[in-house]
Amino acid sequence: VYTDDAATKLTDRIHPQCFNCSCQDTSTWRRSSLSPGKILCNKCGLYERTHCRSRPLRFSSAKA
Repeated sequence: VYTDDAATKLTDRIHPQCFNCSCQDTSTWRRSSLSPGKILCNKCGLYERTHCRSRPLRFSSAKA
């Protein structure tokens, strides 16, 4: 089971998933400032912080 909710306690059965690109594997998970309570992968989180908007999915290899 995967979740993009930052408030959900992660367990052996519940794993994080990026709210923006649905990536499930990243070096660091970040909290979204544009969508409070949601988590982002490192790439989407850094893009959001730098550009003050969500990372376009065309940059993502997770959704094709």
